[in-house]
Amino acid sequence: MGYSHRRLSCPGILLCALSVVVALSLPARAEPAPEPPSAYVDVAAATVWTSPQSPRPVDRPALTNPVDIPRWLADMTLEQEEALTSDNLTQTQALYGDRVYVLQRQGDWAEVVVPGQPTPKNALGYPGWIPSVQLTTSPDFAALKAVAPFALADHGATTWLYSDPALARRDIEISANTRLPVLGRTGDRIMVATPRSGPKWLDAGSVDVYRKPTDIPYPTAADLVRYAAEFVDRPYLWGGRAGFGVDCSGFTSIVYQVHGITLPRDAGPQAVEGHGRPVDRDELRPGDLLFYAHDLKDPDSIYHVAMYFGDGRMIEAFDSATPVRITPVRFGPDYWGAQRYLRG
Repeated sequence: MGYSHRRLSCPGILLCALSVVVALSLPARAEPAPEPPSAYVDVAAATVWTSPQSPRPVDRPALTNPVDIPRWLADMTLEQEEALTSDNLTQTQALYGDRVYVLQRQGDWAEVVVPGQPTPKNALGYPGWIPSVQLTTSPDFAALKAVAPFALADHGATTWLYSDPALARRDIEISANTRLPVLGRTGDRIMVATPRSGPKWLDAGSVDVYRKPTDIPYPTAADLVRYAAEFVDRPYLWGGRAGFGVDCSGFTSIVYQVHGITLPRDAGPQAVEGHGRPVDRDELRPGDLLFYAHDLKDPDSIYHVAMYFGDGRMIEAFDSATPVRITPVRFGPDYWGAQRYLRG
């Protein structure tokens, strides 16, 4: 009995010793990196710049609080608009009330990443720089964003916030896909929280209210193209991802995100990392995305995306000289292919 006891206990001692040796030889388990501090966009659309040195004198209306995107677009010549692209001055935009992660502060600027805009550039979101004056760090607003139902601007390319419950005094024109915490509702008026300006009101007909993003109804193809058509004649803006002006992939990604589907921010990643499935040209359905590339064998050369609209047409934000338009599908030598993201 004692012998049996020794035979049983010996392997246990060896295993314990081996476990200690292994534990001592393994590196300490790395703790997850702490989440960067958050801030919230305090203007209708904050342009995310490539660097603090990117803006030019003509860009001042896009750097202030409040911001004036229509004036910015009106002030720029076509050549200046095209330089946003050719000189890689802007990256994307973040909307009123959006959270951003602040990586560092440099003078009057904040280096940020924008969650909800997936990109290979940064796992946390789309990177770039925003003037600090366009951001706020309100703890009360942050708490409401975390728990309150939200009003989603999803009835048009833009809508208005009002200063009074009678909806008589316009306050801020906000973009499609803006999401603000709901404080209350009276009839056809919805009271929402804002990052720094206190409660404001929305016309209930201009938004839908959801408890959480997963409550947004799954769209049909008709839903997507019907909403995309709200952007027809809106200006093209390189880096634009708001109802005031869009670039090609900013347009397609915002139309999908309003309907609860988040795609990568840029055209190339939308094509290869958007979890879509390839579609032959003779099987296109409304809502499918069409991609164009300089080299059909190289997905990294994809430079443009449009949405199939139906009946041989597509809707696209094409270039700085052309507002959002519905036009015949181009199946030229640079047509890379199509992807479908809807189920079924």
